Amino acid sequence: MAEVFAGAVLGYGLSLVLAWPVSFGLVRMRERVPTLARAIAPNLGPFMLAVPVSLLLFAWGPLVGIVLGMLYRGALDNLPGAGLGSPNWAFTVGVLAAGGILLALVYYIWSRLWWWLVAAVGLWVGAFGWGLPYLARAAP
Repeated sequence: MAEVFAGAVLGYGLSLVLAWPVSFGLVRMRERVPTLARAIAPNLGPFMLAVPVSLLLFAWGPLVGIVLGMLYRGALDNLPGAGLGSPNWAFTVGVLAAGGILLALVYYIWSRLWWWLVAAVGLWVGAFGWGLPYLARAAP
């Protein structure tokens, strides 16, 4: 149960940290990406966009964290072994692979990677790949 709670806490924490950079990045990308230009009204600035972005992140962040916490618990039970600076190497490799696939997918769709997206995925991989195992391990 500590793994699930640790995942929810990290998901919520990442939502807090990423709400402003994601809204700012979406507004900046709106000029270059036609899909975003149609989806986001031109009069919406980063401050006004921060509310719907934070609502989505606050709903999905802890949910993703809970799912990853359950996956971590399953990895502990079925694939034990430390490695890569983590208590469970298989889980950490899986989180690294998911982050790499996300970046590759974005690059394939839009032919470029933005610095804030790389930083956000790096935070996500660091928080869940290494932070979740150690936070769950610290629980009594």
